[in-house]
Amino acid sequence: MNGLRVLNTRPLNQSTALDRAICAAGGISINLPALTISATALDWLSRMPELTTVSQAVFVSANAVNYYFYALKQANIPWPASVSVIAVGNATAAALSKQGIQVHHVPFIADSEHLLELDALQNIQHQTILLIKGLGGRSVIAEVLQSRGACLIPMDVYYRGLPDIKQEYINSVWQDDSVDIILFTSQQAIINLFALFSEEGRSWIRRKPCLVISARLAEAASLLGIKTIIISQHDKILDALRHYNQGVMHDNKK
Repeated sequence: MNGLRVLNTRPLNQSTALDRAICAAGGISINLPALTISATALDWLSRMPELTTVSQAVFVSANAVNYYFYALKQANIPWPASVSVIAVGNATAAALSKQGIQVHHVPFIADSEHLLELDALQNIQHQTILLIKGLGGRSVIAEVLQSRGACLIPMDVYYRGLPDIKQEYINSVWQDDSVDIILFTSQQAIINLFALFSEEGRSWIRRKPCLVISARLAEAASLLGIKTIIISQHDKILDALRHYNQGVMHDNKK
């Protein structure tokens, strides 16, 4: 990447692997975590049905997997092999595999719309389905599954928050123009970054290219005024950064 400076907005405890990959590829990763991830209160455990009555479980993120199974293990609740498990994407499927959970279905593209196209989620009348997710966020999965007649039980196992970052550090990022491209992997991170920056800082964000991992995030970035938006699949981030950097170098040689 020839020193490409990437602003990594992922939560601090989830940015290490990507930091290392960017650096190994010749880039420079600059951390500015734009959101925090924390466990919700465990009252959702009391609302969870007997797991042997559950037909399917849908996990919408790796965070959902990790917080859910941590709570189950703390409560000594075993996971039955009878439940058909659906992951929204490969990263979520990998997190499930680390928990020793077999994944039965993963959409080709990691988003809610493609997840809802899975054959397993079409004829689901009267099925008891767990939706393991974060508090808030998009409601499309819940709405569609309920409209198809499922007995849907949402489990909000984590929540997203605004991080506490020193304003001096935030100001230095845009005042020193120390970044070439901004990486966003969630809509909340985009919203939070604008909340963390001053108005002058927000103008700087809008002028910077950003890399997002879905068309939905691209639309969110565009609505906030970001001009140059690159879309990549979640597992193709490094390839997209290399391609962007090669394009910039080519333009500079003209």
